[in-house]
Amino acid sequence: MKKINSQADVMGDWKELLQAVQSDPEVQPSVTAESESLAQSLARFQSLKARQNELKGLRQEVTQQLKATAVEGKETAIRVRSVVKGKIGPKNARLVHFNIAPLRKRPRKAKAAAMAAEMAAEKEPAGESAEPKPVPSATPSEKSAG
Repeated sequence: MKKINSQADVMGDWKELLQAVQSDPEVQPSVTAESESLAQSLARFQSLKARQNELKGLRQEVTQQLKATAVEGKETAIRVRSVVKGKIGPKNARLVHFNIAPLRKRPRKAKAAAMAAEMAAEKEPAGESAEPKPVPSATPSEKSAG
């Protein structure tokens, strides 16, 4: 016989066993105490399973309430931080106590200065004069004519 593991299978097995005992008058008197005990266990098992399902529903409801409260709290925290930042100023170092990064001066990066110098060098390459280059004419050249 296979091993019964799931709770539904256990309940089904117990119900079938109790029905089998009740339907057999020859065995019924000798297992009356045990069958009553099994019936009590089955009733307790069913009530606990019903309670578990009820709590599962409550858990889902509470989880939804927690999520809604978290969203509401995050929005409120943003508003509080905004008011604090407006009250003490966006550059004040005390903002760190409220988990807000104060505005600070940004250091000039060496990379940005180097790139600006490169851009200027590309516009006017070394060795070339600032004179305009001659524009080729639209007429055919003398080589192609002869």
